[in-house]
Amino acid sequence: MTKDFSKSVKKQRFLASIPQDSLNNCDILTRAKFNFSYIDINPPGQDFVTWNNVAGNSKLVKLMNKLKDFTRQSLSYWENEKIGKGKRGGKGHRQSCLEVYKEFPQRSAFSHPPHVPEDVWWARFRVDNDTRLIGFIIPDTLEASIAEKFDYNTFYVVFLDENHQFYLTK
Repeated sequence: MTKDFSKSVKKQRFLASIPQDSLNNCDILTRAKFNFSYIDINPPGQDFVTWNNVAGNSKLVKLMNKLKDFTRQSLSYWENEKIGKGKRGGKGHRQSCLEVYKEFPQRSAFSHPPHVPEDVWWARFRVDNDTRLIGFIIPDTLEASIAEKFDYNTFYVVFLDENHQFYLTK
């Protein structure tokens, strides 16, 4: 009599360890990407060392956990994902996790850095109550011959904004 290995725990564990996805059938292209090559740590922005040395839970740890979540979906998903209670933005309008401003705000504690292209769309990711990642995305209005060179699902981080000073509202 032969032993039946079809329900073996070792076999099931081995089969579960084999990757089921390949680049042809996974969702890697739809996931948001973050690029930090344009970061500017000049005040009023902060650097990673400062965010790492915050009392209690490090803002850097919070940022890494948020980035892990943000990269599971596309930028357009986060642009439509509503957050907060709607107090800001007037008449109960709830803001999105990703707000695309397009233009650099006229009222800002920051300045448009010379190393950032002039024709990008400025945006921000909300990390927590007052903390923001400020950066830009590639406009989706580029002509086709140029557009094919860019990834529209990348957020280019320019400023770490701990105190919500990029887009001054008052």
